[in-house]
Order: sequence, then structure tokens, then C-alpha cells
Amino acid sequence: METIQFHPLDFVYKARKDEAAIYIYGKTTDGKSICVVDNSFLPYFYVRPIKTADTLVLRKEIEVLRLALKEGEASVVKTEIVEKQLLNEKVSLIKVYTKLPTHVYSIKKEIEGHPGVENCYEYDVSFVNHYLMDSGLVPLTTVKAEGEFVQEKSRVPVFLAEKIEQVSSDSYKNYRILAFDIETYNPFGKRVLPEEHPIVMLGLHGKNFRKVITWKRFKTDLDYIEFVDGEIALLERFKEIIEQYAPDILTGYFSDGFDLPYIISRAKKYKIDLDLGLDYSKVLMDKRGEKKPRITGLVHLDVFKFIRRTMATSLETDVYTLDAVGSELLGEQKKEVDLNKLAHDWDNHPENLEKYCEYNLHDAYLTFNLCEKILPNLEEFVKIVRLPLFEVCRMSFSKLVESYIMSQAKNFNVLVPNKPGYNEIRERKTHTYKGGFVFEPQPGLYSDVVVFDFRSLYPTIISSHNISGASLECSCCESSKVPNENYWFCVRKKSFLPTILEALITRRMRVKEIIKEQEKPSQMLRARSEALKILANAFYGYYGFFAARWYCIECARSITAYARNYIQSVIGKAQGENFDVLYSDTDSVFLVLGEKTKEDALDFMESINTNLPGLMELEYEGFYPYGLFVSAKAGPYGAKKKYALLSEKGNLVITGFETVRRNWSLIAKETQEKVLNIILKERDVKKAYLFVRSVINDLRAHKVPNEKVIINTQLQKDISGYDAVGPHVAVAKRMEAKGYDVGPGSLIQWVVTEGKGIIRERAKLPEVVAEGEYDEDYYINNQVIPAVERIFDVLGYTKESLVESKEQSKLGEFFG
Repeated sequence: METIQFHPLDFVYKARKDEAAIYIYGKTTDGKSICVVDNSFLPYFYVRPIKTADTLVLRKEIEVLRLALKEGEASVVKTEIVEKQLLNEKVSLIKVYTKLPTHVYSIKKEIEGHPGVENCYEYDVSFVNHYLMDSGLVPLTTVKAEGEFVQEKSRVPVFLAEKIEQVSSDSYKNYRILAFDIETYNPFGKRVLPEEHPIVMLGLHGKNFRKVITWKRFKTDLDYIEFVDGEIALLERFKEIIEQYAPDILTGYFSDGFDLPYIISRAKKYKIDLDLGLDYSKVLMDKRGEKKPRITGLVHLDVFKFIRRTMATSLETDVYTLDAVGSELLGEQKKEVDLNKLAHDWDNHPENLEKYCEYNLHDAYLTFNLCEKILPNLEEFVKIVRLPLFEVCRMSFSKLVESYIMSQAKNFNVLVPNKPGYNEIRERKTHTYKGGFVFEPQPGLYSDVVVFDFRSLYPTIISSHNISGASLECSCCESSKVPNENYWFCVRKKSFLPTILEALITRRMRVKEIIKEQEKPSQMLRARSEALKILANAFYGYYGFFAARWYCIECARSITAYARNYIQSVIGKAQGENFDVLYSDTDSVFLVLGEKTKEDALDFMESINTNLPGLMELEYEGFYPYGLFVSAKAGPYGAKKKYALLSEKGNLVITGFETVRRNWSLIAKETQEKVLNIILKERDVKKAYLFVRSVINDLRAHKVPNEKVIINTQLQKDISGYDAVGPHVAVAKRMEAKGYDVGPGSLIQWVVTEGKGIIRERAKLPEVVAEGEYDEDYYINNQVIPAVERIFDVLGYTKESLVESKEQSKLGEFFG
């Protein structure tokens, strides 16, 4: 018997010699690819008998069950009696083992109709997930296996394990990553049609490797361009490179939605087997829900999916194109090239094709670097939720939370509730709950502002008040009701979900302390802190998510009720100690010091913390010498979450302004940000006013470049679903008529041009607008002025005073 150590990357179920087996693909500690097979694990699900049932008789009936299926006979291998915790009760169950995972649902379907059966559980948990839940193996970490090497059809050695166990949490460090990107022949004015339009270029980028494969020859000195004899040869060469390079990770940007499905479609046309799997299997397209092309043993990561779903909240950009994300995370953008001309140049000017090859390779290069950038974050989520990279990359917040909960279920002997059915989801969608409390600010300029916020307010409320469906309305704690609600939660015995959430919170606290102590904290530590934060904060939303297994609307309502109570208590106590409360929203409070000192404010914070339960804590967020709160569209109070603060270090904190919103042109965003900088940093209102005047004059003179007047708007639904046709919808309709593929999520770019007619009639695609052809009045009155109007309104100036050419006299009273 041999012993090996390896790092699991991919987990796949297969039937091996008519038995269920888990094939674990990974890297040995010395960097070699391997496949470890574990055939010791049986598929199973649970049966809950009715209270009056004779469990022993029912068990015997289940054990002799035989079903004739198309693929053969399905039978029960064995059963056992177990006890599990289901929410707030301990239940006795029959654990039913089957031979193959495909038999689970069929046998469950047969059993659930038995009069002695109340319900069945965990039949909807996948075989691989059950294996990971029960085995304790954590993907990417160090695992030891004992067994022997066997002969099987495989591109890598196969090791049949008799024993397999977790050794340490150490991860594999040297992943072999290969990024890819395709360019397709798409004649301008025609829709993207994978069945008709060929792939003309395929770019690949890895460590010390770069390649663009194309089949139109032209003169070039670029050594990475490789010419082949046609699209068939391009696809075959793509296969060949993957086999030769042998990546651990194949990555693309929106490769789930475009690149891989397109490659699959073209390969199918030519009857080319895309047998890229390490077991020689073809690329599998999961057609349930979203497209998820999967390659056995080779982890396919769609960088776009992870950034859009998991990292979006930590990014400044709200446009998730490769260009925008690359700019923010890498400081690098895409190369500029007009892809609309690619088809024309391909047909008529091959001498122009080199720039498209450079563009293609650069996209693969950006994707490669983004993959390396996000990999530490992905790794930390994998370790926490204990699922493979392929799955975690594509998970929503709610799915990450649920996966974490399920990974902890065995340790607490908890039964996983079933997914809700269609009718149950419909009913859940009818329920709503009230959000956080907002203390609206008086608009104005303020000095000496101190900001406090509750550390992880919703997670610590869940933990401190034991909020979960299992602890809801116990028989012993009815007197401890939620503020202004008729619910209560057990205060005597901590339940499962608050316990495992508290573990996340305390773990993040420890990580943050380590980060503070280190001069240069590692990217891994920062990624771990961020992953723990995201997961903990997502618990609140998970409780109210209609498709959640552990759904609890009473919990969601109680969390926000406690939050409102705590923040209102802080506001009341602050006012009682003669602090001027400027603003509060959900978990934060802004105080104007006035005659009080920063030390007074910190003492106040400590007095609050002495009375908070559990892990709840009010934290000092910062002191700001100057701040600006603007007015709402109507009424005397400041707009919620619309303020700008100047920190002690001279940095601007901008929240809620158009600088971080879509639907505004760059000229409007830049003007607003510059005005805020001048007012708060230089404290020169006159200069801010004159700056706006200069922008308006430049617009009137058409000196502002077209690129600064482009407006980006994302389609929220199908074009046909819009009752009111706004400018972006009108442009989208024109794009659709030209053959562009547009739909929900498409980012529509448009410019309002001069001429007659309503705005939507004058909204055009940027590429058809001549330089300076924009409508100056639209951009002055509908973009620049609205972006700064309420800022100057705080200072006592009207919209008219900004537009007028004559300089006003009432300037700078606040700063003197």
C-alpha cells in the first residue's frame, strides 16, 4: 500500500464497476497532476416516519424495495436508524443507502407515498456535496490518501484510495493557469450567430506563454501569432495547446456565457470532439438554469461571474466589463480597436489584422491577471464553504451562506431542510419586512463631524439574540420579545445558525487583529477577512430569501427591529448628552461636536458599549473636519446617504452622489467630484462656482470631447417589457434592428445629439455621432446642472445662478 499527499481541485461522481465513486482531481505536493478515487462512500437520504408508524416494520419494507429502471434495477443497499436535529426538534429517521446517486430520487419517490412516511430529506443534496459534508475534506488543502495506483483511461495517474483524510489547511500555491479569449467573424449589422459565424482568432495567455491562433495570413513580426489553415485547424490547435500546457485552471471573462459555448458550437458543427477532460470526456454544458461549461479535472473559472456576484460590493465601478474591472483592479485597460471593422478587414484588408490579434491577446492577458488577482479570495471562500472552485466561482451570496451552513451541519448533527417547492416560493414572495431606521439630516455644510457605526450590526444581532428558526418562540422565553414585534427567541440555549455565524464573526475579528499587527499584511489574510465579512453580512438577507432552505421571515423582521431599536437608543442617548445628531442610517450615527471634544465622543461610545450584549459593539469610524449634506429632491431634509466628508488626512469620502452612479455622463461626474473637492478641500466656493461656469462654457463651445458625454444605462429587462421608452430603450431598439444581441443586463451607450424631436429620437450610438455633435443644452440642463445643483443649493444658490453668464455676488459665506 502506498501513501500520497495531494491538493484536491475538482470532485466528480462516476459509476465505477457499477459502484458509486468520487473521482478527486488535484495536484500532489510535488506539483504532479493526479486523480484519487474513493469508492467507499454510498449515496443516501433520510426518511422520517409518522409518529404512529412502526419504524422497524417500515425499515424492513424499505430494505427489500426493488425498482426496475431503464438503466437497470435500483435497490436499497442498507438502512440505519439515526437521530438528527431538525430546527427546534430532535427527530428519529431512517437513513436509506442506495447503490448509485441516480437511484436516490427514484427510491425516494417510491417511499414518500407510503402511509407511514411523513417526509424525506436530503435527497436533493448532490452526491459530491454529501461526500464533502461527511468526509470533512476541504478542497485545495492538503489531503492524505492510502491505496494503490490502478490502470484506467486517464490523462493523469489514477490512485484508488482505501483511506483518505484531511492533513492540514495548507493550500497549493503554484496553480497552472491558462486564460483564453476568442474573436468572431461578425459582419456589422448582423447578429452574433455561433452556428454561422466562425471564430477568427483565439488568444491564450499563461505564465511564460502567449499565443494567438488565426487562419487568415498576413505579414507580421509578432512571434506569438500562429497561422493555421482554417477554423477546424484553429479548434484542433486549441485542444492541442490545452493538452500540452496542461493547465490546472482554464479561465475566461464571461466564458460561461460566450467564449466556451461558442467554441462548443463551432466544434459541434465540424464534429470535433472537445474531449478536454482529464478522463477524455467532452466539455459538459450544464443546461439547468445558467450556462456552466464544465471540464472534468480541469477547473473552468469564469472571472466575470465571481467579480459580478461576489466582489461587486467592494468595487467602485458599477460596470463589469473587462475594461472597467481591469482598470480598477489591475490599473490596465483593454486595447482600443473598432471590432465593428474586424469582419470588413478580415474580408478585404488582411494587412490590418495584426491590431486585432494584439487586442485579442491583451484580453487574454487581462483575464489571466484578473484570475491571479481574485484567486486568493476564491480560495478563502472555498475553505469556508468547503466546495470546489468551479462551484464557488459561480455562487450568489445566498448560495454561499447555504453552502457554509450545510458544511457545518454534520458537526452539529443537523438535518438539512428541503428546498422549497414552487408553491412555497410563491407564498414566501408575498412577505415583506421593514428595513433600517434613518435619521434624516438637515442639508448644509458642517465642521467637526464624528462618525460611529456598529461593527457587523446584523450579524452580531443574530448572534447576540440567538435569532434563528430553531430558537423562535420557545416555551421558556416568551418574556424576551423582540422590540415592537410579537416574536421572541430562546435566550437559554444557543441554536445552530447563530453559533456558526458567531464563529465567522470572531474569526474575522482575530484576522483583523493580525492584519493590524503586520506591517505588510498578506493578500491571503486580506482575502480571508473579506470573505468572512461577506459571508457574515449575507446571513441576514439569507433568512429572508424565498428560496432558502433555512428561510425564516420572522427572523428577518426581528433583525431589523432590533437594529432600529439599537440605533434609536444611541441617538436618544447622544441627544441626552447634548451631542448634535446630524444623521443616522441603519447602523451608523453622525455627531457634530460643537463645543464637545473628540474625547467626549469616545467616552460616549464606551458608555454605549458597556450595555451592549454579546459581540455587539459601536466602533469609532472617524473624525471629519468638514462635511456636506445635500437636500433631497423635495422637502427640507437632506437626502438619505448623500453626503461628502473630508477626512483628517485630506481624503474625500463621497456617498450617494452621481460620481458613483450610472446614467450620468463622465462630464457630469467629473464636474461634481471637482466641485466637492474645491468646496471641502480648498474651502473656496467662488472657485467651485467659476469651475462650473467654465464647464458650461466649454459645452456651449462644443470643446468637451464626445467620450465625456457618453451615457451608460443597463437594460433591466427585455426591450419588449418596457412600457415607457426612454432614450436607452430607443437606442437598444435601434441596435436590435441592426442585429446587435441586446437584452437584460446589456449596457447601452448613448449620446444626445443636436436637432429637433424629443430626447429619445436624438439619442444615438456613440460611434455614429460626429465629434462635437452633442446637444449642449441637454448636457448643461440634464447632466451638469443636476449633478451640482443641490450642492450649490446648500450654499444658497439657484440653478439659474449657475446657468447665467453673470457672476453672482453671494459666495463663500460658510468659509469666510
